[in-house]
Amino acid sequence: MNESSSRGFQQSRAGEAFAAEEARKSRLILEARLLRQRQEAEAAAAKFAEAAALEERLGELCEHQGLPEKSFVHFFSAASCWAQAGNFYEAILLCDRLVAEPGVSVLLRTRIAHYADTLRARRAQWYGELVHQSAESS
Repeated sequence: MNESSSRGFQQSRAGEAFAAEEARKSRLILEARLLRQRQEAEAAAAKFAEAAALEERLGELCEHQGLPEKSFVHFFSAASCWAQAGNFYEAILLCDRLVAEPGVSVLLRTRIAHYADTLRARRAQWYGELVHQSAESS
């Protein structure tokens, strides 16, 4: 096998591995949604967290392959998964990173910024409820 066909084989294998990871991530998200529908919140959160970490890896791979638009989509999906797992901190960090990224389209940047604002509002609401419950138990 010559060098160019060897490189093509490696890229093909990399593409297959990437596609398999994307499929795995999609399955995790579907499983998480089903678990959430069945009121199995902890199991759903675990699946969403696993999917979030996988989405971040996929985003990084896309970055390294020179596919910024695709990386933005994976990172935004990771933010959504982190939020659904209950980790607003990681979700907001990813959103803020994407909003600051110069290559993100205006439409996507607006959508991400709105999502981050929604997460911040929900986090503030959650904090307020925690403070209220702490005051009642004191």
